[in-house]
Amino acid sequence: MWAVIDRPYIGSGRGAKPGFHSHSRILLQVFVSAGLLFVSMTTTALILGGGRWQLGLISSAKMLGLGTIVADISPNAPGRALADQFVQIDTNDRVGLKKLAEQVKPQLILADQTDRLVPIAGYLNDSFDLPGISEKVAERFTNKFTMRQALENSGIPMPAYRVVRSLQEANEAIPYLGMPVIVKPLQSQSSVGVRLVTAVDQLASAYATASAVGGPSVLIEQFIDGVEITVESVSLNGRCSVLAISEKAHYAHNPCVARLLAYPPRFPNATLDRIRKTARAVVEILGLETGLSHAEYRVREEIPYLVEVAARGGGNGIASTIVPHVSGVDTYSVVIRNLLGDNALLPQIQSRAAILEFFDFAAGQIDGIDGISECLKRGLAKVIDVPYSAGDWVRAAEDDRNRPGYFIALGENREEVDLKSSTIKDLVRVRYAQQVAM
Repeated sequence: MWAVIDRPYIGSGRGAKPGFHSHSRILLQVFVSAGLLFVSMTTTALILGGGRWQLGLISSAKMLGLGTIVADISPNAPGRALADQFVQIDTNDRVGLKKLAEQVKPQLILADQTDRLVPIAGYLNDSFDLPGISEKVAERFTNKFTMRQALENSGIPMPAYRVVRSLQEANEAIPYLGMPVIVKPLQSQSSVGVRLVTAVDQLASAYATASAVGGPSVLIEQFIDGVEITVESVSLNGRCSVLAISEKAHYAHNPCVARLLAYPPRFPNATLDRIRKTARAVVEILGLETGLSHAEYRVREEIPYLVEVAARGGGNGIASTIVPHVSGVDTYSVVIRNLLGDNALLPQIQSRAAILEFFDFAAGQIDGIDGISECLKRGLAKVIDVPYSAGDWVRAAEDDRNRPGYFIALGENREEVDLKSSTIKDLVRVRYAQQVAM
């Protein structure tokens, strides 16, 4: 069955693409499969994942005039209400997703915010010869061992590392690597399964934690003692541009979990230039043609050592809120337009300031939280998210997924956002029904 609708187009005449200017009529194919009604638009994006962190990507695709089909395992995914079409499906199900793509015939397949979905998007792109990341390139950005292998002999500073497949091999790696070391799964994000080991008697527990997440093969690498930073970049047609750099601070009880990201870092210009040069080289060597990347480095003696890099935007509002403010670049829009062949150019990259900070509440049962509305009313925070109600328990963060809420403060310079951060932390106070001694 076919229907005809009006839809905005980019430009006019030959080569016009759905999305921006003038208007033209396009055909939509409507068909029923497995009890679901699908609408196949001339320019359609299949977006893998409809969680809260995918909302920015979905919104950008819609603003550009694309039809959006969102796939997520949860029937209550936040992206369901925003999408033109929603499909409840396990996004680990490659066979099911391939059948879905065969039916809806998207022009783009997009995944962001989760490393798990990047190789799946690559697999689908390869299967249908679509623009975007390939599965081979996705593997380099999601498997930490493959990443290190691809960068060997490139001149990129990296910690020494070993892949081990048993606790015995882990112990045998220590004389080569020295102490301390980082033990991590080959494939994970959000610091899940990552442990800092400062003594040999901690190794068994760290290996067990990492292998429980990703299997017996575990990456052990030398710990680089230095300032940890993040680098947010965009690649267009194979050329990587750095958009924002932050310096990180960590929780005192867990040095693997970030508590603060502050943009820009207080580094000399020469150090910032070296970071940008290294970050561009890493992404280009790994082969990302068009897309966002989020990387972590440790800076020691002015040299940035690569920790890891992902072919996606940073979470907790980094890609959708912070990077556009700091850099002046609408990250999702410029990537989507280039994937569609629009060859959109980057504007002049700005250098504004922002802070993403996670609260460090004491452990205990919450009675109430004060000060949030005051912070928003005074314009101190762009976003405050404290996911607790009376009766909930606050516990120490074990990884990035269970940090006790966060806020984003935006400004023109570090002094402005540092002051906002300090004021927010003074105003936001937790009332406890009972506290837990730590």
